[in-house]
Amino acid sequence: MRVSRIVISCLIVISVSACGFVKTTYNNAPEILAWWLDDYFDFTINQNALLKPSLARVHHWHRNQQLAEDIATLKALKLAVSEDRMSSSEACSQIDKIKMRLNVLQVAFIPVISEIAPLISDEQLVYLKQKLNQRAEKWKSEWWQETPSEQVEARLEKIVEFAEKVYGNLSQAQREMIKQKLLASPTEPSIIYSEILRRNEDIIQTVIAIRSNELNQTKKHALIEAGFGRLQSSPNMEYQLHSNQITQRTCEMLSELHVSTSQLQKQHASAWIGGILNQLLKV
Repeated sequence: MRVSRIVISCLIVISVSACGFVKTTYNNAPEILAWWLDDYFDFTINQNALLKPSLARVHHWHRNQQLAEDIATLKALKLAVSEDRMSSSEACSQIDKIKMRLNVLQVAFIPVISEIAPLISDEQLVYLKQKLNQRAEKWKSEWWQETPSEQVEARLEKIVEFAEKVYGNLSQAQREMIKQKLLASPTEPSIIYSEILRRNEDIIQTVIAIRSNELNQTKKHALIEAGFGRLQSSPNMEYQLHSNQITQRTCEMLSELHVSTSQLQKQHASAWIGGILNQLLKV
């Protein structure tokens, strides 16, 4: 389900955006996740009492079984950004490794979802729909501009902002290169927005199905796993094709940007990832 993926991604973004807070964020992940999910479901006291121990169990599992592998993935990424060149296939490989780690974490959340979803009331389901609709409209306001040139400018601003966190200040030539790549690979907001609406409806229907007393735990787990599968490979083939094309072009852009970076910028990237690593090694 998209909610768990959003939560996981949210924590990763928090961590990589402010590496000084990685240790605090990781150590308090169950509390942060509970607070974030409550914003989507408005849990009752009894539901929260059930949710928090479940999240703590996932956190304990991750610390003991997965953290070392996540650290190894970051170490490999740190080494990659210190190299002079990075091909588009290598850039895609790094992205795939991160996606794989997210997918492993998703599976760990299946028991939590199957335990909490049956307790969601009709009123909470309405509340969830409203929150998902708000997120969809927020995405639309940020990413669906009136003209293609405005869409490029919006994407450029966000990409440059993230790139400068990693590499430090970009030159005008690097900014222009990114802009030209975006101009050559325009997105179709209508396709992406339709996929967002599909996923939102998928979440609602999955929760409704899990609330059924006719399903045993095995069937509930299979239902949730299938939902995760539709996130990774959408049944909306128009969107999936568009997404694959954008991913490939993003890898090409990352490759070209990395090749253009100076040694100082590569050192900045290595130090930035190193800061995250140092924090994770202390958790």
